[in-house]
Amino acid sequence: MAAKFYSGTSNIELPVRNKQFYPEAFRNKSRLNYYASMFNSVEQNCTFYKVPMPTTIKKWADDVPGDFRFTFKLWREITHQKELEFKPKDVERFMQVIDNAREKKGSLLIQFPPSIQVNKLHKMEYLLSIIRSCDPDKQWDTAVEFRHKSWYMGDVYEMLDKFNMAMVYHDMPASATPTTDPRTKFVFLRFHGPNGGYRGSYTDDYLYEYATYIRDWLEEGKTVYAYFNNTMGDAVKNVNTLNSFLASA
Repeated sequence: MAAKFYSGTSNIELPVRNKQFYPEAFRNKSRLNYYASMFNSVEQNCTFYKVPMPTTIKKWADDVPGDFRFTFKLWREITHQKELEFKPKDVERFMQVIDNAREKKGSLLIQFPPSIQVNKLHKMEYLLSIIRSCDPDKQWDTAVEFRHKSWYMGDVYEMLDKFNMAMVYHDMPASATPTTDPRTKFVFLRFHGPNGGYRGSYTDDYLYEYATYIRDWLEEGKTVYAYFNNTMGDAVKNVNTLNSFLASA
């Protein structure tokens, strides 16, 4: 995949709540189809709660333009089990299902809860090894989001390097990612709200600063994914503002 900027919201967020306010051309279309007319990617968090049918993934892929990319969040029955006791067959099934995105494959997001700390490093490595074995050609840009600060250490970075996976840059106050240079050919950004509560709106100055970082990464040949998870706030507005700064560069 050539270096490109993919941006959108966490789940499908629209500037209007009711279908009667859609542009006329989209009133008989799906929410996803309308969304894809404005943004070129979406972070599908619904896969965190339930593994879709393969036919559902195919339908989604058919409903968006050719340059659209999907990010899928790994099922919580894998990532959020006590002691990280997951079933390898669940991982394999999940990967087989999302593979139906075909050429619309973007990123795979793996988020762990604060209860999973670095003392589970070996189990984490085992999970990532299974994911990589399901995607040996690295068709998915796989990114890992940690919600506990214990993970930010050299051994963890080396583990991610081994699997060619990225660490998500996010801004949750209790576990915000430290400022480090990206170690992969892609960058994954998640914006959870100015105070980390999925609410509120980012200032233009803040978004402009991130636009400068993104420009630099793109110039280095890196693909960049950016998703706004402040969906109880101004996620749609913030994506549009960030996109406008990059478009005007």
